[in-house]
Amino acid sequence: MHPLVGLKVIVPGLVPHFFTGAAAGVFGNATGGRRGAMFGSFANGLIISFLPAILLVLLGDVGFEGTTFGDSDFGMIGVLILSIMKLLGLA
Repeated sequence: MHPLVGLKVIVPGLVPHFFTGAAAGVFGNATGGRRGAMFGSFANGLIISFLPAILLVLLGDVGFEGTTFGDSDFGMIGVLILSIMKLLGLA
């Protein structure tokens, strides 16, 4: 936990940032040139940096306090499934 504000600190992994950012850059370059490469990599970096913070809160509601993963696929599917569970009253 961060001592000043009482929040958990998530340190994004270097490997997911490098490999998924590179893939996003390649696909972005293929569809949008240099702009696409920069936007794709930047968007990917934001997603895999901040999505685990959202997922951390939702996983705490179902008994997995302080647990999360830094991958975008796990984060997006996890947020979607846990949000549906919350709406249905299962979480």
